[in-house]
Amino acid sequence: MKTAALASPLCAIFLSLIWLQGFNVARGYPTFEIPPKVTLTETIVNASISRINGKIWVKINAEYRMHTVYAYGDSYLTENYGMGLVLYPDSPIVRVIVTQDILEAHYPIPSGVTNIFVRLNGKEISVQQDAHGYYHLFDNDLSEINWTISPVLENFVVTVHYEHPISETNATYAYLGDYAFTLPLYGRYGCSNISYPLYSWYGYPPNKYHIQIESHLPELQNLQVYLVDNKGTLTLLNRTAFIRDKGKNWIIVFSRETQSSIIHGAVAVFKAPSEETTFSPALPVLAVSAIILVAMLIYLAKLKKKMQKVQ
Repeated sequence: MKTAALASPLCAIFLSLIWLQGFNVARGYPTFEIPPKVTLTETIVNASISRINGKIWVKINAEYRMHTVYAYGDSYLTENYGMGLVLYPDSPIVRVIVTQDILEAHYPIPSGVTNIFVRLNGKEISVQQDAHGYYHLFDNDLSEINWTISPVLENFVVTVHYEHPISETNATYAYLGDYAFTLPLYGRYGCSNISYPLYSWYGYPPNKYHIQIESHLPELQNLQVYLVDNKGTLTLLNRTAFIRDKGKNWIIVFSRETQSSIIHGAVAVFKAPSEETTFSPALPVLAVSAIILVAMLIYLAKLKKKMQKVQ
């Protein structure tokens, strides 16, 4: 009984010593402050193409489902690399700690956008234009908008909406198609309260994304979507669905899960539609009817000639 009674306090003391030793070891390493680290688990982008006052426009609705990997107060030991080597070049290990509960988003947008709004978990939040920031994608420098998230929840959803006219492709990518528009697969996060570089939303793969493009221009041809990596390399996405309604509209769906964290975005390209070109679902039926009618007339003519010979 006495042995059992002594065992419990001894175990407690032993565990306390181990904890203190670990605490002291952690305290012996330099501390590196970071903002909350968030990853994008799934992206759902809906793009709608139409013609407004003679120009081709696209409306973008993008939904980003976020998960916080390291939240405010979290800490861990890691091998020293990146900015840690700049600050503490003599330490092979650093103690990383999340000292902020705020994130600032940096989100690229094309030129000429209108009607921009951002929602966090369904509630609209304030957005500012970043006059100094830009993002290079598809041979273009895109300006950025900013918004702030605080507190940073374990899971949250950001939705972004904007509209803009679609421009012609530049000479470098003219072989892909006549028109192109970028697709907002992701942005970057940072925190101005501490010295830490902006990081990609795609920092912790795998990441799923679904792209749905709806066209109200039936004459639009050869629409393709390409992923763009950090070297500018284009990877063609395969369609997972194609839907055409009874009228003039159609929808193309692209879905993919990637293990890569180097994807910088995507671009959709297509051939120039003619404003005069129209499409009628009845045209194929009329064409077939005309062929059948001609065939019947030829048959009747031959039959009449054969009957005359018999007579």
